[in-house]
Amino acid sequence: MDRIAGYFSTTYTEARSKFLAAVAQGGARLLSSHTNPAKGPNGEDCVTDVAWIGPHDASKLLILVSGTHGAEGYAGSGCHVAWLQERWFERVAPKDTAVLLVHAINPHGFAWGRRVNEDNIDLNRNFVDHDRPRPENTDYAAIAEHIDPADWAEPGLTAHNRAIAQFLGRDRHDVMCKAMHGGQYVNPRGIFYGGIQPAWSNRLFRDIVAKHAAAARHVAIIDYHTGGGVWGYCDLFIDDDLAGSPARNWFSQVSVISEDKAANGKNAQSETPGNLFYALPEILPGKQLTLCLVELRTGETGGHDIVRAENWLFQHGDPDCATGRDLRARMLERFYPARREWRVMAAYQSNAMLVEALCGLSAL
Repeated sequence: MDRIAGYFSTTYTEARSKFLAAVAQGGARLLSSHTNPAKGPNGEDCVTDVAWIGPHDASKLLILVSGTHGAEGYAGSGCHVAWLQERWFERVAPKDTAVLLVHAINPHGFAWGRRVNEDNIDLNRNFVDHDRPRPENTDYAAIAEHIDPADWAEPGLTAHNRAIAQFLGRDRHDVMCKAMHGGQYVNPRGIFYGGIQPAWSNRLFRDIVAKHAAAARHVAIIDYHTGGGVWGYCDLFIDDDLAGSPARNWFSQVSVISEDKAANGKNAQSETPGNLFYALPEILPGKQLTLCLVELRTGETGGHDIVRAENWLFQHGDPDCATGRDLRARMLERFYPARREWRVMAAYQSNAMLVEALCGLSAL
């Protein structure tokens, strides 16, 4: 357990160092490194690293992405380091198949322990067509003053939360709803803000994929996320219907987005605009694609409240005061549990998922 847990890190700098070491020691090669224009909390560079393992001319390619939501990059990074260091690619030995690893696509958020980027943009709401009218979220607009209040103290906070619950017609305010989770493009100081133009990380991701995936015939992607749900459970979402190349039978456990939507009338993932993995059909038109997003679950409670509180802290409070540091630590725990058991569970399930993905790809 200690060996696997040791592949995970406590700082962005440590995570990057472990990833680069794993690339060198795990049979991969570093393709490029890209420095974000904004610095980390200690003045350090915030860098996205790109690596490759497998034949350079492979016709089938699996893309692994960590850190779309910056603080969630700790888990994705640890899983990828463990996979490389344990030399799983060699164990599976997939035919005519390679893996492209994009480490810390949102390195600024990773370094700061924030889900958002240097401009308070939620990168997983930024991949929309910014030349067209951006998606509207009328629910957010109706209760924005309560979701993102300028005050985060009683008695005002209770009043804001009561107003949210009343608007939703529920007893609780802290639920996954379109008003909060559905993205918004009107308040740059609010949560789940999608931005008004492609972010640095958005442009970089498109360049990376266009450059390194152009020669592949079939491209699959798994974008790593954390949060919510049953503690320690790995929840894989797939949208192969949209991609046009059904591959759901690769996986033993999968939530098929199109089927969930048809059965339930709506689906949280399909209702959120601007997701990174939905950019692949635009970047690689005409390719066979498999689009996946994995959620490494961290527990049921405190989700949106801690995101709202952390956003308030950076917009209206003092992130470096004692209270601010405590809140930031709780935010990180929410998306990256400190218990080594959680990290080992994440790596174990990630390894199994990657074996299935590589076996499915190589059999095409």
